[in-house]
Amino acid sequence: MSSLDLLLLNVDTLFEQHSVTEIEMVHKRIEEVIENKKEELRTMVGERYRDLLKAADTITAMKESTKELITQVESISGYCKNLNDQQLVGFKTETDKSINLNKRIVKLQDNYFSTMVQINLLTCLPEIIWSHLDQEQYYAATELFIFSRHISTGLQLDSNDLMRKLPIAKKQWEILKPFQKTIKQQVLFALERETLTIDVLVDCLIALLLLDHTTLENAFKCFLKLRTSTVLHCLSNDNNGRAKDRILTTLKVLNDSLELIHQCFFENGAIFVKLNEYTNVNALPTINRVNCLDVHFDNALPDIILNFKGKFDTTTLSKDSINLALEKWLKDIQDLVENQLKQLFDLIANMQIIQEIKTDANNIRKPGILRSFSNQFNHLEALDFYELHYVPLINQRIRNIINDNSSNAINEMQAFIKNLLEIEEEEELNSNKKQKEYIWQENATDLPNSLAQVLNGDLKTNNLLMKSKGYDTRIINVCHELDEKLAGIINEMNILLKESSTKVEDKILLVDFLSATAQEHLNHFINQLGNLQRSLKGRSALLFLAHCCCALLELCPHLKICLCQKSSWRQLLRASTSSVVTERWRQICSALEEQIYHIWLRIIEDVLEEFDCKRLMPQTITNDVILKDFTHWESITLEQGDYHSDHLPQTSVIVPIQPSLCLQTYFYTFILKITEVIPQTLPSKVLQILNEKLLQQLIDYYHSLLNDQLTQKVAQQIYFDLKFLQHSFELSNEQKEQFEVLQNSCKKLIDPFDFELLFTHNLNNVKKAVNRFSCLLGVLTSLNVQSVHVDATHATNMTQDKDPNILNLCSSSSTMLWFPLLPIVTNSNANNNNTNIAAPVQEHKKTSYDTDKSVTPTHKSNTAARKNDSKSKSGAVSFFGAMSQDWFR
Repeated sequence: MSSLDLLLLNVDTLFEQHSVTEIEMVHKRIEEVIENKKEELRTMVGERYRDLLKAADTITAMKESTKELITQVESISGYCKNLNDQQLVGFKTETDKSINLNKRIVKLQDNYFSTMVQINLLTCLPEIIWSHLDQEQYYAATELFIFSRHISTGLQLDSNDLMRKLPIAKKQWEILKPFQKTIKQQVLFALERETLTIDVLVDCLIALLLLDHTTLENAFKCFLKLRTSTVLHCLSNDNNGRAKDRILTTLKVLNDSLELIHQCFFENGAIFVKLNEYTNVNALPTINRVNCLDVHFDNALPDIILNFKGKFDTTTLSKDSINLALEKWLKDIQDLVENQLKQLFDLIANMQIIQEIKTDANNIRKPGILRSFSNQFNHLEALDFYELHYVPLINQRIRNIINDNSSNAINEMQAFIKNLLEIEEEEELNSNKKQKEYIWQENATDLPNSLAQVLNGDLKTNNLLMKSKGYDTRIINVCHELDEKLAGIINEMNILLKESSTKVEDKILLVDFLSATAQEHLNHFINQLGNLQRSLKGRSALLFLAHCCCALLELCPHLKICLCQKSSWRQLLRASTSSVVTERWRQICSALEEQIYHIWLRIIEDVLEEFDCKRLMPQTITNDVILKDFTHWESITLEQGDYHSDHLPQTSVIVPIQPSLCLQTYFYTFILKITEVIPQTLPSKVLQILNEKLLQQLIDYYHSLLNDQLTQKVAQQIYFDLKFLQHSFELSNEQKEQFEVLQNSCKKLIDPFDFELLFTHNLNNVKKAVNRFSCLLGVLTSLNVQSVHVDATHATNMTQDKDPNILNLCSSSSTMLWFPLLPIVTNSNANNNNTNIAAPVQEHKKTSYDTDKSVTPTHKSNTAARKNDSKSKSGAVSFFGAMSQDWFR
């Protein structure tokens, strides 16, 4: 196969069209062709490389030959020139034209070299200016920029052919021109720093004077404007720092600004000293700031460049200009404080941080600078930024914190109570509207563990007392959380009042603000209580709300401290307790007690409506009612006759000894329901209203019950019930009159002779019943009422322990007990008791006749009473005995 055939081989069909032997021959042929090609390539590369080496050697030889030729030509030229000069010396002539031409040539050469040096200088200046800017030498950089502009302007005004041939001068100025903006930006940025030294300030201001050709007054205004921007930057959100640090940084910037103004712009200030140094005749020219080792300026540059110095328009500043600029700056600062600084103070939520701000701010203050300003410009009050702007904001923030904390505490307490009330109502609905009974469960933890626990004054730790007042753990927790939050406010107030830099007047105003704020939030809470209690429907929820309100006054001691000053505060502030402050506490207590009173009224009205006597007691007196509800009466034997008769006739009568069963049952059912609402927590005022409403219902019931169809026995029982009620309860004057009217109506239905005959016995039985049922009615009647009706008549027989060893549970005053004590009586004769009871009646009906007949009561077996020497006498028998002896004579 030829090489052409090898190139046209198809690999895909090779094994299909040829045998293995042919394929092997193809393989060997291909390898031979490859080796031949390699050999040809090596030969060709070797030949070309050899040609290149020969060409390089030839070029080197030609270079050396050329150098030798040039040297020889230059030597020949020199020899020829020397020969020409020597041969033509005698033939030369000098003319004015040639002299002028030589001078012109020299001038052109000087101009050429000067232009080159200036262009070289322009190329060096950018690097020098940047180095001064990096070293914060802003005036040097500005002066060099003005110098470069001066050089460039001179070169551009030179319209010779050389400048047209050298456009680099114009291009170099395009490089230097942006430095005007760059230097100004750097200067303004330096003036806007939070920390600024007097040297940097003076250097920046002089740079502005030279760069913008402005006046010193405009430079001063620019400085104040930039300090305002610095304050705004400190107050803005872009400054990611703590509110406390930003506030203190702002105050430091303002105070440092005053110090810089004092050091820079007052008489013999740093800026005037520096300006005098730069504008002095002996001041060094700007060219001295250029340090180029490869350029010599002495002979190459013109004098206008060598002697160049910076010039300033004005170097003076009047006091009036400073005063006007300061007034405008203070107004801008005031606007910033009102808009920005107040928002920054609103971020502070801790009194401790407020205290730290006040301490650090007092350390930043510079009273010496303020006195200097006062002597110069009368700006002492306006320039005391801390007293003028920061102290009012601090005081306002303290008030806001107090207001927010107290508001949050009371609002959270209100929300917590509302949630508990919703749970209470839901539980009451789930229990089929059945009132939960409050049952004491005494535990070992009810008693204090140590004497310290008893004397610590914290009522919440006295579990037995809490149970007696009806305060469960939920109420105690609500009061505890509120008291803890108020205690935090009091602790923060202690920190503020101990701070020595605050004025006493401000401390007094702060304490008064705390009291007024607490009163405001409590009044709002009390107003909300009215809406809340009107929305409640269940008695258990109302009872829980009433107990919560009572607990707030008892279990939150810091609540009273918020409204009334602590004794330590009064000693610290050297102030007496204000009547306004104490009146606030009394008003809150009165308003809260008024709400509690309305809540209790709803409870008792609900109970009275549910247990109305007209519905639970019989509407009419029938025989069935008499058999069912009238009690067993007492049988009394009366002996009638005069002292002349040997045989005394006896008459047996019956009198009621206890209230009717329907009345007893009603009281029992009613008191059971009252007991469910924890009777020991009923306030005396509410109990009085309850009794009045209850008695009014009974009065209305008996008024509707009395009619002409009642029998004498029924009237006697009703009369007994009315007397029992009259002696058991404390009546108002109106109710007394109503009871008198009802009793008179009963008397009309009773025979006058029988009524007079049995009056004393009825009265004695009424008082015995009152004494006997005192335990049943102890929830509704007070100990004082019982002592009036019972102890007064048994004063000689019955004595009560003056200091009983019994727990005084809940009372409305120091002398009112809700659970009356069982009387401790002495052993005495029952007949004496009867005699003493009847004594007031017999004194009223006593006569001087000796024919009065004795009446001895007997009931079943009372023979011992007959053996007494003193026997009770009937007023009616004595009356008729007297008539039989004396009336008809």
